[in-house]
Amino acid sequence: MDEVRQSALEWLAKARRDLQAARLMIESEEPLLDTGAYHCQQAGEKALKGWLTFHGTPVIKTHDLVHLIRECGRLDASFLEMSEMADFLSPFAVDFRYPGYLFEPPKEEAEAALGFAERIVVFVEGKIGASAS
Repeated sequence: MDEVRQSALEWLAKARRDLQAARLMIESEEPLLDTGAYHCQQAGEKALKGWLTFHGTPVIKTHDLVHLIRECGRLDASFLEMSEMADFLSPFAVDFRYPGYLFEPPKEEAEAALGFAERIVVFVEGKIGASAS
């Protein structure tokens, strides 16, 4: 396996682990919605960075999923269909991570974040699988 593909698959493996962590935290009997939602954002971010890595595009340090979707969309316009999901997930990178006025999202928002993150990860996995064959 070439180095670029291996690196992309490592990004996706990390995205999958973030999804697993998010699911455990959100679906728990004693949920940790703030941390679970953060891991949803991280899963989306890592999956998109995996796609960029797969195409040899340098990965920039950002938590802005809308920006990452645009960058991915330059390579494949179908990524732009996930712009609204990216916009929804982006704030979870910081909004609930630090003390302040928002402690944690409502359960419905955390569950929506989990669904959006999973859709992004599965989408990227499918694209990388399709591109590799």
